[in-house]
Amino acid sequence: MNFQVVITQIISLFLLIAVGYFLRRSKHLDKKETGAISKLLLDLILPAMLISSLQIEITAKMLGDFKNLFLYWIAFYLILIAAASLISSLFPISRDKKIVLKFFLIFGNVGYMGLPVIDVIFPESGIFFGSIGVVVFNIFLWTYGANLFLRGKEEKKSNLRDIFNNGVIAIIIGLFLMLTGLKLPTAIMTAVDMLAEATFPLSMLVIGSGLAQIKISGIFKDLNIIAYSTLKLLIIPAAALLILNYFNTADPIRSILVLQIAMPAAANGVIFAERYEGNYVFAAESLFLSTLMAAFSIPVISYLTTYFK
Repeated sequence: MNFQVVITQIISLFLLIAVGYFLRRSKHLDKKETGAISKLLLDLILPAMLISSLQIEITAKMLGDFKNLFLYWIAFYLILIAAASLISSLFPISRDKKIVLKFFLIFGNVGYMGLPVIDVIFPESGIFFGSIGVVVFNIFLWTYGANLFLRGKEEKKSNLRDIFNNGVIAIIIGLFLMLTGLKLPTAIMTAVDMLAEATFPLSMLVIGSGLAQIKISGIFKDLNIIAYSTLKLLIIPAAALLILNYFNTADPIRSILVLQIAMPAAANGVIFAERYEGNYVFAAESLFLSTLMAAFSIPVISYLTTYFK
């Protein structure tokens, strides 16, 4: 495997995080402005990315593979939700921090970091198979994930608009277009794609802004974050590999599932925490260390998928 791909993605993430960090420290970006960026991301830019990412040309054969891998992912997310609920309850931390850890144990960076890694290992079909993981990720993210933070606010009850949010609407539109083969007018699709391209730069600015409020050196002393990151990046992917090997799941499905599960925490957790008044700083700390450790853990998991077949 070309590990340079992993390192390059991680470096680019941290460079953008550093920009957000210095913008906040230099007073060019304050809490109100960070909140406005988070709102823009959740209400417009992330939904645009969902529609853009689902514009995939699929054949009848690919549709059969799509269904199989789709079911695998649903099963794994249900397992992850149950496991994360149990694991997070064992951490001796406050309720708002438990919500962050639970979210991150379930949701990883399956797209921005996962797809380039998979494309290197499986150049012929990696992007297609990896995109299925992104589809299921977003379905669970915008239903279960978003409402995880809403349920964490005792004074706020979820309503229909919270459940049927812009992300869910975008998934419905994207899946409809993908499965029917219909296309949006070129001008509209180009505008959607342009909005989608702003997702990761703005997400990293929000994360960097959160890190500006704490001492980064303190992150490496937090045993809870270290323990969570180890579970997320090594223990859970290794367990997934054992399960798939037990059921004799063939490649590329087996390796792609494991590698995407092994990705570091999803940036959406920081955005949701900021938008819904969760523990935004702890979320930024957790994502920071998770992403940093991924530079070492992803090569390990990649080797295990090759060695244990």
